[in-house]
Amino acid sequence: MSDAATRDVSSAGARAWIGVAVLVALVLAWRAIVAANEAWREGGRAIVLGRDTTAAGDAAPEARWRAQVERNPTDFVALVALARVLEANGDAAGARAAFDRAMRLAPADRVVLTEGAAFHMRAGDAARALEILRRVADLHPDARAALWPVFAAALDGGRHEDFFAGVAREDPAWWPSLFAHACAEATNVDALQRVFAVRASAGTVRPDERRCLIGRLQREGRWANAHQAWLNSLPPADRRRVGNVYNGDFELPISSLGFDWIVERQDGVVVDVRPGPGAPGRGALRVELLNKRWSGPPVQQTLMLVPGRYRFEGRGRADRLDSWLGLQWGLYCLDAGDATPRQLARTSRFLGTSDWTEWAEAFTVPRDCPVQRLRLELANPREGAAAPGNVAARLTGNVWFDDFLIRGLD
Repeated sequence: MSDAATRDVSSAGARAWIGVAVLVALVLAWRAIVAANEAWREGGRAIVLGRDTTAAGDAAPEARWRAQVERNPTDFVALVALARVLEANGDAAGARAAFDRAMRLAPADRVVLTEGAAFHMRAGDAARALEILRRVADLHPDARAALWPVFAAALDGGRHEDFFAGVAREDPAWWPSLFAHACAEATNVDALQRVFAVRASAGTVRPDERRCLIGRLQREGRWANAHQAWLNSLPPADRRRVGNVYNGDFELPISSLGFDWIVERQDGVVVDVRPGPGAPGRGALRVELLNKRWSGPPVQQTLMLVPGRYRFEGRGRADRLDSWLGLQWGLYCLDAGDATPRQLARTSRFLGTSDWTEWAEAFTVPRDCPVQRLRLELANPREGAAAPGNVAARLTGNVWFDDFLIRGLD
């Protein structure tokens, strides 16, 4: 890396941490001031966060609080006040010692902890500040919402991933709340992914975390990252079942997450997995339509097939499916912005009542088609049409499917 690039990175990191320090001060100041004022007023003492206690060069407040500490060495409120005065007077080492002593005397007091964290952040010791804020999060649930922007900003800075990895492994009860905030607000998605990978490796990642991160990566078009995060977060036994189509035999429950089958909830449509008549194994996909006006694919899966030749195989049957169009499976390139997606393959249509029938459709994935989507859709009444039907249709009945497989032919 060039010297200029190094300076730019260092400057960016410094700006990020200045932003974190400012954010800590803004988030924590009002809570500390209000709580501290009430505590000191109840003790019959003067308000210590006023101008007279923070004016640099004014020795009287320092002497006053030192005298109070000498009279009562366990008075942690006086120690916090003394630390504020020492910091204002430029005595950072003295302020640090006073804050540390106050936190040893009152390790669960929210005012003491937040004041101490804010001091360490202002002093440039973000690692120590984060450790203290972790204690606040553990002990004071009502403070957590105000802390999450601080943690998210620290994660964005990318300099304290060891701290977040440690917390992620420990899996405190408040972690899902923090992750939800960071997933929605963080700009450094790479750092978020690394913390997610720690939890996936430890087996503690929750479905909401998977859904949020993988969904965000997909929306941002980072498909390879999304696919890797999804794979890493699967249970080991399920990971061994990953192929070109995931859970194509429907032996696992459908999660509607990531690169599993996605079931779109629609009124009048029931999608489930259950033993089917004539279907081997424990489950088959059943789609029941209750006099339903077609509004879009009720089930689909995103694929990441590399360029090459393939064959799409599967089995299906219709059970009193009443519609003049019928249903088909279509496989498409997921081209952003295209009004008509490129169709790679489709099955024959399912309509009326039929026994189990098999299909085997050959197709080719071109080089400019990194992501594909397999979906159940209206059949197109025009033979050879490369797009699904888009006319008004109402459907009643059931269709069953099983044994989906996409084989590579190259």
